[in-house]
Amino acid sequence: MSKRSLAALAAFVFSAATVAASAAPPLGPCQQCRAEYQWCMNNGGWDGTRDCESPFSDCLIWAGCPLE
Repeated sequence: MSKRSLAALAAFVFSAATVAASAAPPLGPCQQCRAEYQWCMNNGGWDGTRDCESPFSDCLIWAGCPLE
């Protein structure tokens, strides 16, 4: 192989490995509830109500997660 071909192959393998490593694993149901709660807290609540605790508790119960 020429040096140029080898460099191109190495760059491709590196970029593919980087994309695979940076892909976030899918969230489980309990993690999804926490992520939605965090979004709610950061954005002033759902529909402007500023109530994030009730939907969070409902989500945890529905998903079968321990209540916090």
